[in-house]
Amino acid sequence: MKNKLRKLIPLWGCLAVILGVFYCYVFVVNHFTLVFWGDQTEALIPYMVDLYTQIKETGFTLWNHSIGLGASNLVYYYTVLGSPSFYLNLLLPSSDWIPYFIPVIDTLRFFLIGTVAWLWLDKLVQTDRAKLVGALIFTFSGWAMYWLHFNYFLDAYLYLALLLYFSEEILENRKRIGFSLIICLSSIISPYILYMFSWLLLIYMTCRVFMKYDKVTISFFFQKFIAIFGFYLLGVALSAFALIPAGLMLLSTNRIGNGTESLLTPLYGGDLIRVLTSLFSPVINDYDYNIFSSPFLKLDNRVYTVYNYSFILYVLLLPQLIKIKFKGKKPFALTMGILYAMLLFPVFYLVFNGNTSIRWSFYYIVFNIMLVAIVLDHGSQINRKLLIASGISSIIILMGISVLSLKLGWTTDINQGVIKRSCLVLTGCLILYTLSLLKAKHRLWNLLLVGTVLFEAIFCLYLRIVNGNSILVANTETWDAYQQKMFNTEAIDFIKSQDSSFYRIDFADNSSYAYNYPIVKRYNGFTSYFNIYNHETRPLYDNRSTDNWFLGFQPSKFLLKSLLGSKYMVVWEENQYLIPHTYELIHVVSHQKVYRNSLDMALGYASSQISGIEQMQNIDKSKEDIIMLNSIVVPNTEKKIHIDDMYPLIAESLVNSGFKWSQSDGYLFVDYSQTNPYGVVAYEFYKDGKQIKYEENYEFGYTAIRIDQDIDEVYIYCKNFNNVNEYIPVNVYWISDNAINDSFQRLNSEDRFENISVNGEHISASISITDENKWVATTIPYNPGWKVWDNGKELKVTEVNQVFIGFELEEGEHQIKMEFTPVGMKLGLGVSGIALLILVAMTYKEIRTTRSCHYNKNNV
Repeated sequence: MKNKLRKLIPLWGCLAVILGVFYCYVFVVNHFTLVFWGDQTEALIPYMVDLYTQIKETGFTLWNHSIGLGASNLVYYYTVLGSPSFYLNLLLPSSDWIPYFIPVIDTLRFFLIGTVAWLWLDKLVQTDRAKLVGALIFTFSGWAMYWLHFNYFLDAYLYLALLLYFSEEILENRKRIGFSLIICLSSIISPYILYMFSWLLLIYMTCRVFMKYDKVTISFFFQKFIAIFGFYLLGVALSAFALIPAGLMLLSTNRIGNGTESLLTPLYGGDLIRVLTSLFSPVINDYDYNIFSSPFLKLDNRVYTVYNYSFILYVLLLPQLIKIKFKGKKPFALTMGILYAMLLFPVFYLVFNGNTSIRWSFYYIVFNIMLVAIVLDHGSQINRKLLIASGISSIIILMGISVLSLKLGWTTDINQGVIKRSCLVLTGCLILYTLSLLKAKHRLWNLLLVGTVLFEAIFCLYLRIVNGNSILVANTETWDAYQQKMFNTEAIDFIKSQDSSFYRIDFADNSSYAYNYPIVKRYNGFTSYFNIYNHETRPLYDNRSTDNWFLGFQPSKFLLKSLLGSKYMVVWEENQYLIPHTYELIHVVSHQKVYRNSLDMALGYASSQISGIEQMQNIDKSKEDIIMLNSIVVPNTEKKIHIDDMYPLIAESLVNSGFKWSQSDGYLFVDYSQTNPYGVVAYEFYKDGKQIKYEENYEFGYTAIRIDQDIDEVYIYCKNFNNVNEYIPVNVYWISDNAINDSFQRLNSEDRFENISVNGEHISASISITDENKWVATTIPYNPGWKVWDNGKELKVTEVNQVFIGFELEEGEHQIKMEFTPVGMKLGLGVSGIALLILVAMTYKEIRTTRSCHYNKNNV
């Protein structure tokens, strides 16, 4: 053990130099901030802040009402809760420290990744040089650089190193319990990670069995396979308490199997360019991935970019596989050949990742590192002529693809500068690597090899902070503005101080990170990263609010939001959004205006005014809103509600045209939800032939135009957001302020919930049903994990108003209780409990066996 620790000191020294230089550079030139705009600011930091607050202050619940309209807290935060680095944040005195603690966690994680990678390579190769260089390249590979902005993927990368280490151990029938535990931890961090690890494990173990053993019979192979598979299943079973609920939720979405057309057709265009250039391209930001070809330019893209960069040293050493001899060369070379051939066919992206993204790039990192380490381990066999030819060829190829990318416009503007720097630096690295390997017998030249690896690692980290259209990650000015908007809770605090009931707040902010305001500012809202986490709500959003995973601010959906409990609206003073006439200004604080709605739906209401779901078929989404505003939409009824008088159709299939109009104090709803929901609406108001107003607005599905001035003509244009030369036909409806007020007054007079208590997955309330039996429509989105009791008797839950919990109640007094348990959680806990008992028994047996062996040995 002491000997191994001594051998690890050079690795730790190299890691300290790399990370020290990098962080000093970033902190000095970027004013002491290291924050990646995009997923880190929009998702990761809000997630960690919310979980920190839940765990340390308010308590973790199974249902979170702040995620969109509500979602399973366990499933939503599955990956963060499964990420060990997150729990280090709980040591901080407050959540304000979290963004500044990220570099500390990253540093610790890089040290752990490098150390475990060295221990893995210690099982494969003999020389210290091979282990050191291999471990450094593994630590700062393209996959690690890409996920630098997401902590749980880097935690998964640490698990990958541990999995490789324990895979080597279990092949020798050692540390089998450790192998199961790593499978368990990998499963807990993400079902996707488990899925990808499982395929890698099959490929890696098959390759290693044929590499390690001279004669591998079918019987021998399957004995090894079954023995290892048993411990693999034990690890999966241990994680069942989290895996089963998350897996069932994931299977209900469209994230699995959303492949491309003609999956068996080989890659072409931009996809092929990025695959062929991936080994020459360090990873920059999480947008372009490949410096030579952007996946977001129109180059026939079907799959995402491969981020398998393993330093330019790998490219230099790859041809040596032809010359050097080592045990297991044939199965190793065959495995690598098959893997790289798979990159050319989208079907394998679907097989290994569940969809056509390329998160499984780490497969190539593993085998690339193995090749580098094996070649360096057999340094005496390196062919000098082939090495020189490889170096010259690599430089020519690097320069060639750089010129092609610049001249043919394969990449974005910011990447063009990156290409020039990368070409110069990597050419220098190729020369230094070649010289150091040609004179590898001298100690100084070995130091040059390691020094060049350090330099390239620092350069890779430097390139990673190229972020979008900027050469740096968030600077101080931008970061200060982000903090002010994301973490300022004064308006929300005011609302909470005035109102302790159950309601939703609509925050008028359409910035890229505002969709996670509810979980950071801790209020019940509408925006979220919603798709995966409560897929039952999807019918409400399709063609109305979004077809994406991100649900942003939608001002024109105010009627539906009011029905769903939007009691307050907060608007930044500088923003000019539609403020519906039903909202009144009640407070101003910190450049934020607070408005209160005249309708307070709270937890929902009961009504005998119902309509059938069939009335909602194949109609405009804004018309659906009006139906739900005036009735509870339920299944298995033929009842219909008449809305044409309050919501008349003014113009049908209008294309780039106008019409006479004289009414005021109301809203024109421009609906393109059934033609093309990606509409950008521009409208013009005229009076006596003179234009008095022009405005352009982009909203998904439909747009509301407020009319509160004297006009006589309206012109409306709706362009396709994805093709500005295409005009979209629209239907135009009218609804007056008086019609809206009448609907709101009716809803306020219906039977309502009282004595409402909402605490995560536990909801209780009372309701008095008057005159007759009625349907109840709650504002809680349906999920099969919810159960409802009336006076202690379980009720049949039905989806009403498309996606919300509803049920029927008889006339009289009712005490309602609602509870949520993630589907599959009880089953998962049972499976995990059994697996834990098996693990304890096996551990006890191993301890007894080990002690017995030691006792017998000492008494011989």
